[in-house]
Amino acid sequence: MENKLTFGRLFFAALIPAFTTGMGNGSVFGAAVMCAVGRGSYESWGGWYGEAYNPATFSGFVDWMMLVFGLAFAIIFVAAMIKHGQVESQRDNSAW
Repeated sequence: MENKLTFGRLFFAALIPAFTTGMGNGSVFGAAVMCAVGRGSYESWGGWYGEAYNPATFSGFVDWMMLVFGLAFAIIFVAAMIKHGQVESQRDNSAW
């Protein structure tokens, strides 16, 4: 049997559900860090145009955490699904 869980078939599953799940985890992490260590000396909260992605602003830090966690979760998801496909393709189905 062949591995049917290829990157091409997993692309949209990794792009939308996996990436957004990771982004949700990143936003919770960013908020928890801000609650634990305080807001710090941010002069601007960010949130407008390019400042929304400036990690030196309050909003920018949380946005970067969301992007990092989203990418990491998507990579882990694709790796796990490809490995799952490999295991399933090696399984013996003759018992059925």
